Formats: sequence, structure tokens, C-alpha cells
Amino acid sequence: MQRQVIAGALLSIVAATGCKESRWTPMGSAELVLSEMKLRGAPAVSRRLDSDENFGRTVMDGIATGDSVWLEVAAKLTPASSAAEASLSIALASALNHAPTRVLKVLGDKYPVEEVCGMPFLRADSAAVVGYYDSATASLQKIAADSLQSMRVECRAALDDAKERRLERINPSYLIKNKPVAPPRRVRRSVTKPKQTVTAPDSGSSD
Repeated sequence: MQRQVIAGALLSIVAATGCKESRWTPMGSAELVLSEMKLRGAPAVSRRLDSDENFGRTVMDGIATGDSVWLEVAAKLTPASSAAEASLSIALASALNHAPTRVLKVLGDKYPVEEVCGMPFLRADSAAVVGYYDSATASLQKIAADSLQSMRVECRAALDDAKERRLERINPSYLIKNKPVAPPRRVRRSVTKPKQTVTAPDSGSSD
């Protein structure tokens, strides 16, 4: 009964304030965002990512932590614009370092593997690219669920490809310097056959 009263109070607060920051509804509560989705519907809350900058930033920051409730929010959201779609991909890419299993469970048609695992960050120098790559690949190694192994392989492939493309774009000489050196080819020496001595017929012999 007490839970129902608290839940009802929270829903009333969300309805009255539109989930905006106040002393009753602290900005950043994933539970409140989920409550707003129940009241107004996920599409309306998804559109708010574009219309309310502070709300959008709070949601992206929350998802980036990899928190289970915030990733539930991400699963229910449907980005209404390319800007929101890009921001959600960046947030999920950040969350990959903290909760790889949870993030891969969210990926699919709405959040393609190649987008989230393709380093969607707008700006990054070579050190940041390498640092993120090392951290993300290490996180992927922690995934033990058999059902996620194929997606883990896809994500790793997208990370590998993104790393090469980004580093080449930032500094083309990086790939040349770090490209594995192929072992020298062994030159096969041709064996020279000795010349055969041709003996001239004996002209002084008689039949």
C-alpha cells in the first residue's frame, strides 16, 4: 500500500512539473523519466530530447553511466531526429565501457551495432581514440553470455574498423608507422646446372 502511495505521488509530481528540476523532482532521476513515459508515452518523451536541452543533456549523461535503469530508459526511447539519434549513440558508446553486457542487449534495429560500436564521438585526437579502443575492447572481453557472443564479435569488428579509419583521418602517418612489417621474402636461388662437355667424334678412326 505504501509503495502505491509513493508511486502515485511521484506520478502526480511528474504530471505537474513535466519532469523539470525542482526541489521535489531532482533532475537526473531515471525513474522519473520512466514515469513520464507511462503518463505521456515514450514518443512524447523522445521528442522532448530535442525540445528541452537540459532534459536531453541529463538523459544522455545518465545513459552514458551504464546504469541499468538509465539503459532501460534508452531501450524505451525512440530518437525523433538525427541529432537525438547521434547523441544516444554517443551515450551508449560511453556506457559500453561501464556495462558492456547491458549495452549490447539494447542494440538492434533502433541502435545499430555499427553505429554504437563505431566510435560515434564527434571529436577525438589519436590518444583518445586509442584509449577508448583499448578500454572498450577490454570491456567486451568480460561478456560471458553465449547469446551475446555474435554481437560481441560484431561490436569488436566495428571498433577495429573505426579505430583504423579515425586514426588515418587524424594522422595518416600513424598507420604507416604502426603497420606491421611483413617479414622479408626469401629469395630462392636458382641452381646452375654444370655445362655438359660434348665430345667431338674421332675423325681418325676407320670402319
